[in-house]
Amino acid sequence: MKNYFIYTVIILLSITNFSNMLFAQSTNEKYKALNDYFETIVKDSTQDVFVAKEKINSNETLNIFGLNEILIVDPAGNWKSDTTLYKKKDFEMMKKEYKNRCVPGKRIWWCNDDYWTKDDFRYKKVVLESMNRDKGIELIFEKYNGIDIDVYGFSEPIYYQNNKYVVFTVHKSHMAGTNTIIVIMKKIKCKWIVTHQGSNHNIIN
Repeated sequence: MKNYFIYTVIILLSITNFSNMLFAQSTNEKYKALNDYFETIVKDSTQDVFVAKEKINSNETLNIFGLNEILIVDPAGNWKSDTTLYKKKDFEMMKKEYKNRCVPGKRIWWCNDDYWTKDDFRYKKVVLESMNRDKGIELIFEKYNGIDIDVYGFSEPIYYQNNKYVVFTVHKSHMAGTNTIIVIMKKIKCKWIVTHQGSNHNIIN
């Protein structure tokens, strides 16, 4: 009986450790995808890149993905419509897992309890600033005494189709306005590559 108890404890601990290891690997892969994308927007490796410290609510990612306004990029770099990536069963599974994962802030798509840290980014010249305020980017203009600033926002990356794709929202704010898209990436030859993007044409950017 004693041996049975010991074996049971060992098995349970092994299962827990294995589950934790898989979760850590899963999270690490999602952040690799985000960083692979992030480094495509850095044009000058000496520049500071401003990032909203609040994560974008994943509900925004799901809302845009669910519209099925998705474009695919071909080998020549051209974008064209692709209605085959969206599959209702896969989308509903993703929605069930990732919907309402954070508390919405003042501006509903910013999380009020989930934040980025500098350690989440490989690029070391990231400047984190709050966008979850009434004046938003205007306060950042005032703080840094300039209006030629772009501020990027990102949602937590989420998986689609059994971890085959990573999906997240990218929001870019600047003096001229804003632009919001979802980025869809697939791992090809050990690197996450943008294969699709989507948008909500009802949002005026």
